[in-house]
Amino acid sequence: MSETVIFHCSGDDGVIEITQERDQRSLYLGSGAKQSSMDLSQPHRLTLSYTRAMMGCLLFHPAPRQVLLIGLGGGSLARFFLHHFRDCSIDAVELRADVVKLAHAYFALPAQSNLEIFTTEASRFLNQGLGRFEHYDLILVDAFNHDGVAHSVKTFEFIQSCRERLSPRGIFTINLWDHPAEEIRHTGALIQQLFENNTLLLPVIDKGNLIIHAARDKRTLQLSASCKLTARRLETELEIDLSGLLRQLKRANRWRSLGRFMGRA
Repeated sequence: MSETVIFHCSGDDGVIEITQERDQRSLYLGSGAKQSSMDLSQPHRLTLSYTRAMMGCLLFHPAPRQVLLIGLGGGSLARFFLHHFRDCSIDAVELRADVVKLAHAYFALPAQSNLEIFTTEASRFLNQGLGRFEHYDLILVDAFNHDGVAHSVKTFEFIQSCRERLSPRGIFTINLWDHPAEEIRHTGALIQQLFENNTLLLPVIDKGNLIIHAARDKRTLQLSASCKLTARRLETELEIDLSGLLRQLKRANRWRSLGRFMGRA
């Protein structure tokens, strides 16, 4: 069975298309790559492997209270946190107002008091101190357009601003795409520089995504025995193979050199 287009529009910001195949509803922003996907029978479940890989940040900060999402899309990450972390407050930044409307209308994104959506540029949000909180436990960046990863989230200034808005033991997690290879190496090197090598890489198996976790505090991203206990405690509840993610993180970071890893991409 092929996907059926249930919504299509085009404007100054590009094409938006929503498709459905059985219980799977997906968002496309002018390219063949899925920007978001939802299981209609379980809207809170993370169906795309790269979104599950981003949740590796919970191995190091398993009880976030304040989360910032850069890029809303269909709201997969927002729904996940709203469902599993009831005491967590979420600020989400999305440039396109039409995307926000579609997330509510087509992707079951609820209107709740612990979710605040800011329709603005991410750099403006960060630099002008917008949002309900000065610092965040998790900053998750998943900002794509029809050309791939949005250029604005790959700059020195943006990454530096994210670092400044992290809580002392907070985690910065970004979803990157491996094409073109030169850009991903450049962005990875910026992250490594700004976070003083406190980074972990997680290539998504059989996909072009590369997840990078980074932290200000050198003690935060330790692949220790406590991570194994955290994975076992959370993975059934969250429906994510956190133990598998932990093993992948250990394998991918044996080099401990972002530059060397990127050179192999």
